[in-house]
Amino acid sequence: MRRRWLLLLVAVGLLAAGAGCMGTSTVSDQQLAQNATYDWNATAAQNASVVVNATGGQYQAVVNVTGANASSLRFSQQSQFTGESPVAIRAVQFRYSNGTVVNASAIDVSQSRDAVTVTTPAENGTFAYTAPMGDRSLDVPVVLSGHAHEVVLPAGMRVRIPVFGSVSPGGYERTIVHDRVHLHWNSVDAEALSVQFFLMRDVYLFGGLLGLAALVAVVGLIYYRLQIRRLERERAESGLDVRDD
Repeated sequence: MRRRWLLLLVAVGLLAAGAGCMGTSTVSDQQLAQNATYDWNATAAQNASVVVNATGGQYQAVVNVTGANASSLRFSQQSQFTGESPVAIRAVQFRYSNGTVVNASAIDVSQSRDAVTVTTPAENGTFAYTAPMGDRSLDVPVVLSGHAHEVVLPAGMRVRIPVFGSVSPGGYERTIVHDRVHLHWNSVDAEALSVQFFLMRDVYLFGGLLGLAALVAVVGLIYYRLQIRRLERERAESGLDVRDD
C-alpha cells in the first residue's frame, strides 16, 4: 500500500514538473523575425500610444515606449473557454529615439502559458508588432494602461449600426479620413480594445434578405387564406355545410 502511495506521489510530482516546464517557452524565432513595414510616425502624428491598422486577417500595432515601467510589455488575451492566453505576435521591431530600427534579434521575447512578454532594448523608443485578428473583429491587448490609443479600420468598414458593429470600451471619438474609420481614446484603462466592424454592403445584403423573407411570408399567408376560402366554397357547394334543425 505504501509503495502505491509513493508511486502516486512520484507521478504527481513528475506531472507538476512537466507542467512547469511547459508553462514557459520561447516564441518561434522565425515568427518573430518575419518582415513587416510599419508607420513609425503614426503614434507621434496621432498623439496616441497605439495605432492599429486592421488589414487582411492581421493587424499592426505601434507602441510608444517611455520610461522603465513601459519597457516590459505583456501581451495576453481573454477567452470564456480557455481563460487567459498569449497573443501570437510576430514581425517584431523596435525603433530607437535616434531613428535606428532593430528586429527580433535585439528584442527579448518570452512566452508563458498565459502571456507573451517583450522587453525592449531601450527605455525610450517605439515597439511594433503584427498579430492575427478575426475576419470582421479585432481584439487588441492594452499594454500601456492610461495612455491614448487609436484604431484605424480598413477602408469602407463601419461600426455604428447595432448588431453589425460594436466598440469597447466606450468614451472614444470617431472620425472618417479617406473612407477609413479612426477610433481614438484619450485614455484607456481596459484590458483590451474590442471592435466589431462591417461593410455597408453587408447591411444592404442583410436588409435585402430580410425583405425577401418578409415578401415570401406575405405571399405564403395570402396563398394559405385563398386556399382556405376555396375549400369553404367547395364544402358549401357540395352541401357539407347544410344543417337540419
